Amino acid sequence: MNDVSPGFALLLGAVIGVLLYGPIQRWVLTFRRTLRERAAQGAGQRPASKALLLIFATLHPAPWLLIIGLPYAVYRLWYDPLRVTWACLLAGGVAGALLVAAFEAWTRTRSRAPARAPHD
Repeated sequence: MNDVSPGFALLLGAVIGVLLYGPIQRWVLTFRRTLRERAAQGAGQRPASKALLLIFATLHPAPWLLIIGLPYAVYRLWYDPLRVTWACLLAGGVAGALLVAAFEAWTRTRSRAPARAPHD
């Protein structure tokens, strides 16, 4: 990876960030919705179903990407100097994920806005 140009690494990182944004967001939203539904059921819930929910939630790769990947990335940034190529790959990944999040927020606010009358 050290022979790759920084521009290509930035582009590759952006693609990786865009591709990883969807599965992680979907897991977080599904897990949050499941916890809300379980809390709404209240005391009628069996303890076995809580354990089952925890087991299946931890089998998904998204929490492992967050739990292991983020601290490792912070460690690498803090203690080991990054080469330019790896820094560009990381910056591209973060920028790609932020770009998708911003575009998603923009489309949501645009769809909620009332339609404007055309100007004559």
